[in-house]
Amino acid sequence: MALGILMIVFVVMSVVSILGLIMLYMVRSEKAGRGVFYAMAIWGLIVAVLSAISFPGNWMAHQIIAWGFGFLSVAGIIVNVAVKREGKCIPAYLLVTVSVIGGLCGFFGMFL
Repeated sequence: MALGILMIVFVVMSVVSILGLIMLYMVRSEKAGRGVFYAMAIWGLIVAVLSAISFPGNWMAHQIIAWGFGFLSVAGIIVNVAVKREGKCIPAYLLVTVSVIGGLCGFFGMFL
C-alpha cells in the first residue's frame, strides 16, 4: 500500500516538474514566463524541503546536499532580480532547472 502511494507521488512530482520546465523554456509571453519561473523556483524549494526532511537526522551530508539544491532556486531568483534586462535570463533559468531536477533526483534517492 505504501509503495503504491509513493509511486503516485513520484509520478505526480515528475510530471509537474517536467511540464513546468518545458513551459519555463517554451512560453513566449514575458509575463507568463515570469510567472512560470517563480512557480518553478518555489517548486524547487518545496522539493528541497521535502527531500531534506525525508532523510534521517543523522544523515547530515544528504540533508545539506538537499538544502543546497533548494538554495539554487534562491540563487536563481536573486540572479533574475539582479539582471534588469528585457527577455529571459538564461542563467537564472538554468539554476532553477538544476534545482528542480537535482532536488527531485535526490528526493527519490537516485544519486544520494
